[in-house]
Amino acid sequence: MAADRRLALDAMLPDRYAHLEVLASTIDHLGRLVALVADPGQGFVPVPHFSELRPPPRYDATALICGDAEVHEIPLKDLDLWFSDIDTLGDGVVLASARCDPPGVSYEHYGEPVQRDELHLTENLRVFDSRGQIRASFYAGDGIEQLVTDPHGNIWTSYFDESSYWSANPDGTRSYGFMLGLARWDSTGGEPWTVSSDTPGVAWCDCYALNVGRERVHACPYPDFPLVELDANGIRSATPNTITRCAGLAGSGSDFAFLDQHREGGRYRWEIRRARRDGEVVVEKEREHLVLPDGRRPSGWARGKVGRDEMLWLQVNGDRRRWYRYEIDA
Repeated sequence: MAADRRLALDAMLPDRYAHLEVLASTIDHLGRLVALVADPGQGFVPVPHFSELRPPPRYDATALICGDAEVHEIPLKDLDLWFSDIDTLGDGVVLASARCDPPGVSYEHYGEPVQRDELHLTENLRVFDSRGQIRASFYAGDGIEQLVTDPHGNIWTSYFDESSYWSANPDGTRSYGFMLGLARWDSTGGEPWTVSSDTPGVAWCDCYALNVGRERVHACPYPDFPLVELDANGIRSATPNTITRCAGLAGSGSDFAFLDQHREGGRYRWEIRRARRDGEVVVEKEREHLVLPDGRRPSGWARGKVGRDEMLWLQVNGDRRRWYRYEIDA
Protein backbone atom coordinates (compact mmCIF):
# COMPACT_ATOMS: atom_id res chain seq x y z
CA MET A 1 0.00 0.00 0.00
CA ALA A 2 1.33 3.44 -0.90
CA ALA A 3 2.44 5.56 2.04
CA ASP A 4 1.62 9.22 2.52
CA ARG A 5 4.44 11.63 1.78
CA ARG A 6 4.21 15.16 3.17
CA LEU A 7 5.26 17.98 0.91
CA ALA A 8 7.32 20.83 2.33
CA LEU A 9 6.04 24.41 2.08
CA ASP A 10 9.08 25.82 0.30
CA ALA A 11 8.23 29.39 -0.72
CA MET A 12 5.49 31.98 -0.24
CA LEU A 13 4.95 35.36 -1.82
CA PRO A 14 5.37 38.04 0.89
CA ASP A 15 2.14 39.36 2.40
CA ARG A 16 2.80 42.89 1.19
CA TYR A 17 1.93 41.72 -2.34
CA ALA A 18 -1.39 40.14 -1.31
CA HIS A 19 -3.45 42.86 -3.03
CA LEU A 20 -1.84 42.20 -6.42
CA GLU A 21 -2.86 39.68 -9.09
CA VAL A 22 -0.26 36.97 -9.72
CA LEU A 23 -0.01 36.46 -13.48
CA ALA A 24 2.85 33.95 -13.38
CA SER A 25 5.24 32.41 -10.88
CA THR A 26 7.99 29.81 -10.77
CA ILE A 27 11.02 28.55 -8.85
CA ASP A 28 14.26 29.43 -10.64
CA HIS A 29 17.48 27.39 -10.87
CA LEU A 30 18.73 28.98 -7.62
CA GLY A 31 15.59 27.92 -5.75
CA ARG A 32 14.10 31.42 -5.59
CA LEU A 33 10.42 32.23 -5.97
CA VAL A 34 9.92 34.43 -9.05
CA ALA A 35 6.58 36.06 -9.82
CA LEU A 36 4.90 38.51 -12.17
CA VAL A 37 2.35 40.63 -10.31
CA ALA A 38 0.09 43.52 -11.29
CA ASP A 39 -2.55 45.80 -9.81
CA PRO A 40 -5.95 44.36 -10.87
CA GLY A 41 -7.39 47.88 -10.72
CA GLN A 42 -5.89 48.53 -14.16
CA GLY A 43 -8.88 46.83 -15.75
CA PHE A 44 -8.31 43.11 -15.25
CA VAL A 45 -11.38 40.97 -16.00
CA PRO A 46 -12.39 37.45 -14.86
CA VAL A 47 -11.79 34.49 -17.15
CA PRO A 48 -14.88 32.22 -17.37
CA HIS A 49 -14.44 28.92 -15.47
CA PHE A 50 -11.03 29.98 -14.10
CA SER A 51 -9.87 31.70 -10.90
CA GLU A 52 -7.47 34.04 -12.69
CA LEU A 53 -7.99 37.50 -14.15
CA ARG A 54 -7.16 38.57 -17.69
CA PRO A 55 -5.17 41.80 -18.09
CA PRO A 56 -6.26 44.69 -20.32
CA PRO A 57 -4.55 45.28 -23.71
CA ARG A 58 -1.91 47.48 -22.04
CA TYR A 59 -0.86 47.26 -18.42
CA ASP A 60 2.04 47.70 -16.00
CA ALA A 61 3.43 44.87 -13.89
CA THR A 62 6.32 44.05 -11.57
CA ALA A 63 8.64 41.05 -11.68
CA LEU A 64 9.61 39.84 -8.20
CA ILE A 65 12.73 37.80 -7.47
CA CYS A 66 12.44 36.62 -3.87
CA GLY A 67 15.80 35.80 -2.31
CA ASP A 68 16.50 34.78 1.28
CA ALA A 69 16.85 38.29 2.66
CA GLU A 70 15.14 40.60 0.19
CA VAL A 71 12.89 40.89 -2.83
CA HIS A 72 14.25 42.46 -6.01
CA GLU A 73 11.51 44.31 -7.86
CA ILE A 74 11.75 44.91 -11.62
CA PRO A 75 9.16 47.36 -13.00
CA LEU A 76 7.74 46.32 -16.38
CA LYS A 77 5.86 49.08 -18.16
CA ASP A 78 3.25 48.98 -20.91
CA LEU A 79 3.06 45.22 -21.42
CA ASP A 80 0.91 44.23 -24.39
CA LEU A 81 0.48 40.46 -23.98
CA TRP A 82 -1.00 38.18 -21.33
CA PHE A 83 2.25 36.68 -20.02
CA SER A 84 1.61 33.33 -18.33
CA ASP A 85 5.21 32.21 -17.66
CA ILE A 86 8.25 33.79 -16.04
CA ASP A 87 11.80 32.80 -15.05
CA THR A 88 15.06 34.51 -14.25
CA LEU A 89 17.75 35.07 -16.88
CA GLY A 90 20.99 36.57 -15.63
CA ASP A 91 20.05 39.46 -13.35
CA GLY A 92 16.77 39.99 -15.20
CA VAL A 93 13.75 37.95 -16.22
CA VAL A 94 12.21 36.35 -19.27
CA LEU A 95 8.44 36.25 -19.90
CA ALA A 96 6.40 34.08 -22.26
CA SER A 97 2.84 34.34 -23.53
CA ALA A 98 1.36 30.92 -24.27
CA ARG A 99 -0.66 31.88 -27.33
CA CYS A 100 0.03 33.88 -30.49
CA ASP A 101 -2.34 35.98 -32.57
CA PRO A 102 -3.21 34.68 -36.08
CA PRO A 103 -0.26 35.26 -38.45
CA GLY A 104 -2.24 37.35 -40.93
CA VAL A 105 -2.29 34.93 -43.89
CA SER A 106 -5.20 32.75 -45.00
CA TYR A 107 -5.21 29.12 -43.92
CA GLU A 108 -4.94 28.04 -47.57
CA HIS A 109 -1.35 29.33 -47.61
CA TYR A 110 -0.22 27.34 -44.55
CA GLY A 111 0.96 24.46 -46.72
CA GLU A 112 3.43 26.55 -48.73
CA PRO A 113 6.37 28.84 -47.89
CA VAL A 114 5.32 32.39 -47.08
CA GLN A 115 7.44 35.51 -47.38
CA ARG A 116 8.53 36.67 -43.96
CA ASP A 117 7.21 40.21 -44.43
CA GLU A 118 3.72 38.80 -45.17
CA LEU A 119 3.54 37.16 -41.75
CA HIS A 120 2.60 38.98 -38.55
CA LEU A 121 4.24 36.78 -35.92
CA THR A 122 3.65 37.58 -32.26
CA GLU A 123 6.85 38.27 -30.34
CA ASN A 124 5.63 36.25 -27.37
CA LEU A 125 8.95 35.81 -25.56
CA ARG A 126 10.52 38.88 -23.92
CA VAL A 127 13.84 39.23 -22.11
CA PHE A 128 14.22 42.10 -19.61
CA ASP A 129 17.27 43.33 -17.72
CA SER A 130 17.37 44.12 -14.00
CA ARG A 131 15.94 47.62 -14.61
CA GLY A 132 13.01 46.45 -16.73
CA GLN A 133 14.49 47.40 -20.10
CA ILE A 134 13.82 44.99 -22.99
CA ARG A 135 16.97 43.15 -24.09
CA ALA A 136 15.26 40.91 -26.65
CA SER A 137 11.78 40.24 -28.01
CA PHE A 138 11.06 37.39 -30.38
CA TYR A 139 8.51 34.92 -31.74
CA ALA A 140 8.65 31.56 -29.91
CA GLY A 141 5.74 29.71 -31.46
CA ASP A 142 2.13 29.12 -30.43
CA GLY A 143 1.09 26.74 -27.64
CA ILE A 144 3.78 27.22 -24.97
CA GLU A 145 3.13 24.99 -21.98
CA GLN A 146 6.15 25.80 -19.80
CA LEU A 147 9.08 28.20 -19.77
CA VAL A 148 12.24 27.24 -17.84
CA THR A 149 15.77 28.66 -17.90
CA ASP A 150 18.90 26.76 -16.92
CA PRO A 151 22.10 27.84 -15.09
CA HIS A 152 23.88 28.34 -18.44
CA GLY A 153 21.47 30.98 -19.73
CA ASN A 154 19.47 28.76 -22.09
CA ILE A 155 15.72 29.26 -22.40
CA TRP A 156 13.64 26.06 -22.68
CA THR A 157 10.03 26.13 -23.86
CA SER A 158 7.78 23.06 -23.86
CA TYR A 159 4.55 22.94 -25.86
CA PHE A 160 1.09 21.42 -25.66
CA ASP A 161 -0.76 19.55 -28.41
CA GLU A 162 -2.00 22.66 -30.27
CA SER A 163 1.52 24.00 -30.77
CA SER A 164 2.78 25.33 -34.09
CA TYR A 165 5.76 27.25 -35.39
CA TRP A 166 6.66 29.16 -38.56
CA SER A 167 10.27 28.09 -39.11
CA ALA A 168 12.74 30.08 -41.20
CA ASN A 169 13.96 28.86 -44.60
CA PRO A 170 17.31 29.80 -46.22
CA ASP A 171 15.55 31.86 -48.91
CA GLY A 172 13.91 34.17 -46.36
CA THR A 173 10.50 32.50 -46.37
CA ARG A 174 8.90 30.70 -43.45
CA SER A 175 7.07 27.36 -43.35
CA TYR A 176 4.32 26.24 -41.00
CA GLY A 177 4.59 23.12 -38.87
CA PHE A 178 2.77 21.35 -36.03
CA MET A 179 3.91 19.84 -32.73
CA LEU A 180 7.03 21.75 -31.79
CA GLY A 181 7.38 19.69 -28.57
CA LEU A 182 10.42 21.19 -26.89
CA ALA A 183 12.74 24.01 -27.95
CA ARG A 184 15.94 25.62 -26.64
CA TRP A 185 16.71 29.30 -27.29
CA ASP A 186 19.54 31.63 -26.45
CA SER A 187 18.88 35.00 -24.84
CA THR A 188 18.86 36.91 -28.12
CA GLY A 189 16.32 34.84 -30.04
CA GLY A 190 17.13 33.49 -33.48
CA GLU A 191 16.07 30.08 -34.68
CA PRO A 192 15.80 27.52 -31.86
CA TRP A 193 17.07 24.00 -31.53
CA THR A 194 13.99 21.75 -31.41
CA VAL A 195 13.33 18.08 -30.73
CA SER A 196 10.57 17.59 -33.29
CA SER A 197 12.76 16.12 -36.01
CA ASP A 198 15.64 14.94 -33.82
CA THR A 199 14.11 12.05 -31.84
CA PRO A 200 13.56 9.00 -34.07
CA GLY A 201 10.61 6.93 -32.93
CA VAL A 202 9.37 9.50 -30.42
CA ALA A 203 6.22 11.60 -30.98
CA TRP A 204 6.08 15.05 -29.37
CA CYS A 205 2.34 15.71 -29.35
CA ASP A 206 2.57 17.32 -25.92
CA CYS A 207 5.52 17.70 -23.55
CA TYR A 208 3.65 16.71 -20.38
CA ALA A 209 6.59 16.76 -17.96
CA LEU A 210 9.87 18.68 -18.06
CA ASN A 211 12.87 18.70 -15.72
CA VAL A 212 15.62 21.24 -16.43
CA GLY A 213 18.58 20.42 -14.22
CA ARG A 214 22.10 21.72 -13.80
CA GLU A 215 23.60 19.62 -16.61
CA ARG A 216 20.77 17.41 -17.90
CA VAL A 217 17.22 17.94 -19.12
CA HIS A 218 14.59 15.20 -18.97
CA ALA A 219 11.20 15.19 -20.64
CA CYS A 220 8.22 12.84 -20.98
CA PRO A 221 6.31 13.54 -24.23
CA TYR A 222 2.78 12.37 -24.89
CA PRO A 223 1.42 9.90 -26.02
CA ASP A 224 3.97 7.20 -25.10
CA PHE A 225 5.79 8.98 -22.22
CA PRO A 226 9.33 7.78 -22.98
CA LEU A 227 12.01 9.25 -20.72
CA VAL A 228 14.04 11.51 -23.03
CA GLU A 229 17.39 12.75 -21.74
CA LEU A 230 19.08 15.81 -23.26
CA ASP A 231 22.18 17.93 -22.71
CA ALA A 232 23.82 20.90 -24.42
CA ASN A 233 24.60 18.76 -27.49
CA GLY A 234 21.06 17.47 -28.00
CA ILE A 235 19.28 14.21 -27.23
CA ARG A 236 21.34 11.59 -25.40
CA SER A 237 18.72 8.85 -25.08
CA ALA A 238 15.03 8.00 -25.25
CA THR A 239 14.14 5.17 -22.87
CA PRO A 240 10.77 3.33 -23.05
CA ASN A 241 8.73 3.93 -19.93
CA THR A 242 6.28 1.53 -18.29
CA ILE A 243 4.63 4.54 -16.58
CA THR A 244 2.20 6.14 -19.01
CA ARG A 245 0.70 8.86 -16.79
CA CYS A 246 3.06 11.69 -15.97
CA ALA A 247 2.46 15.38 -15.23
CA GLY A 248 5.69 16.27 -13.43
CA LEU A 249 9.18 14.84 -13.06
CA ALA A 250 12.12 14.69 -10.64
CA GLY A 251 15.28 12.68 -11.13
CA SER A 252 18.51 11.71 -9.41
CA GLY A 253 20.93 9.42 -11.25
CA SER A 254 18.88 6.44 -12.46
CA ASP A 255 16.03 7.10 -10.01
CA PHE A 256 12.98 9.10 -11.09
CA ALA A 257 9.72 10.30 -9.58
CA PHE A 258 6.73 10.73 -11.89
CA LEU A 259 3.77 12.82 -10.74
CA ASP A 260 0.40 11.21 -11.49
CA GLN A 261 -2.77 13.02 -10.47
CA HIS A 262 -6.42 12.08 -10.75
CA ARG A 263 -9.78 12.42 -8.99
CA GLU A 264 -11.05 9.69 -6.71
CA GLY A 265 -14.53 9.86 -5.23
CA GLY A 266 -14.73 13.57 -5.96
CA ARG A 267 -11.40 14.23 -4.22
CA TYR A 268 -8.04 15.06 -5.74
CA ARG A 269 -5.16 12.64 -5.40
CA TRP A 270 -1.53 13.52 -6.13
CA GLU A 271 0.60 10.43 -6.47
CA ILE A 272 4.32 9.92 -7.02
CA ARG A 273 5.27 6.82 -8.94
CA ARG A 274 8.89 6.04 -8.05
CA ALA A 275 10.82 4.32 -10.82
CA ARG A 276 14.30 3.35 -11.92
CA ARG A 277 15.90 3.33 -15.35
CA ASP A 278 16.92 -0.31 -15.52
CA GLY A 279 18.88 -1.01 -18.68
CA GLU A 280 16.67 -0.21 -21.65
CA VAL A 281 13.42 0.49 -19.82
CA VAL A 282 12.03 2.62 -16.96
CA VAL A 283 10.34 0.37 -14.38
CA GLU A 284 8.06 1.44 -11.53
CA LYS A 285 9.21 0.44 -8.03
CA GLU A 286 6.80 2.00 -5.54
CA ARG A 287 4.19 4.72 -5.02
CA GLU A 288 3.70 7.60 -2.61
CA HIS A 289 0.54 9.63 -1.93
CA LEU A 290 1.39 13.31 -1.66
CA VAL A 291 -0.29 15.34 1.07
CA LEU A 292 0.16 18.92 2.22
CA PRO A 293 2.45 19.73 5.18
CA ASP A 294 -0.45 19.47 7.66
CA GLY A 295 -1.46 16.04 6.33
CA ARG A 296 -4.47 17.19 4.29
CA ARG A 297 -5.06 16.06 0.73
CA PRO A 298 -4.74 18.84 -1.86
CA SER A 299 -8.02 20.60 -2.71
CA GLY A 300 -7.31 20.95 -6.44
CA TRP A 301 -5.08 19.90 -9.30
CA ALA A 302 -1.30 20.23 -9.05
CA ARG A 303 -0.10 23.23 -11.07
CA GLY A 304 3.30 24.74 -11.78
CA LYS A 305 5.16 21.41 -11.76
CA VAL A 306 8.68 22.86 -11.91
CA GLY A 307 11.22 20.04 -12.03
CA ARG A 308 14.92 20.70 -11.43
CA ASP A 309 17.09 17.60 -10.92
CA GLU A 310 15.93 15.85 -7.71
CA MET A 311 13.36 18.53 -6.86
CA LEU A 312 9.76 18.98 -8.00
CA TRP A 313 7.84 22.10 -6.97
CA LEU A 314 4.03 22.15 -7.06
CA GLN A 315 1.15 24.57 -6.48
CA VAL A 316 -2.44 23.83 -5.56
CA ASN A 317 -4.76 24.93 -8.34
CA GLY A 318 -5.91 28.50 -7.77
CA ASP A 319 -3.03 29.48 -5.44
CA ARG A 320 0.02 30.88 -7.24
CA ARG A 321 1.46 32.38 -4.05
CA ARG A 322 2.67 29.14 -2.42
CA TRP A 323 5.07 26.50 -3.68
CA TYR A 324 5.35 23.03 -2.18
CA ARG A 325 8.51 20.94 -2.64
CA TYR A 326 9.01 17.24 -3.23
CA GLU A 327 12.57 15.87 -3.08
CA ILE A 328 13.26 12.47 -4.55
CA ASP A 329 15.88 11.44 -1.97
CA ALA A 330 14.28 13.00 1.12
